[in-house]
Amino acid sequence: MTDFTMPPSQAVEVKRYNLVSISLHWLMFILISASFVLALILDVFPKSIKPFWLNVHFVMGSLVFGLLWLRLMWRLVMPPPPLPTTLHPHVIKATHVVHGLLYLLMAVIPLMGVMTAFFRGRGIDFGFILIASPFEADRATGKVFKEIHEILSWCLAILTFGHAGMALLHHHVLKDGLLLRMMPVKTPPR
Repeated sequence: MTDFTMPPSQAVEVKRYNLVSISLHWLMFILISASFVLALILDVFPKSIKPFWLNVHFVMGSLVFGLLWLRLMWRLVMPPPPLPTTLHPHVIKATHVVHGLLYLLMAVIPLMGVMTAFFRGRGIDFGFILIASPFEADRATGKVFKEIHEILSWCLAILTFGHAGMALLHHHVLKDGLLLRMMPVKTPPR
């Protein structure tokens, strides 16, 4: 098991996100990762079950979109903790730009996916409600939305790997406690 605490000799004061923000962050990471992997392997599924898994992909994307708005509203109520003052101003600016791009991509990618489904004449079945396509099927338009969806998904994957890589760099090399901001507080054993 990984220990996310700093050694006492290197301890720094860490201003953590609240538990709701941490939970939404990791839940969205799991949903986005699962949706991305599912999209990569969809073509290996037999045609008989492919529509089901494609719909699962659509539902996960819709959940990401909904959770994103919940997360943004929560940020208005509970703003993120300030970044450490030890960070260089350029690093702080880059952090804000990357986070902004991550949020933008998490909003646009599901919209492009929904438009792809709708222009292909598909709805999205949530099990308890079916959202039918409001558009007439147009495969050419659907293909454009699909290509945008795929390109932006790869951009999100690359940006996410960079984001995670920088967090690990801060934790393991710079040892400044930055990664701990998005980890729940570890309770000591009794």
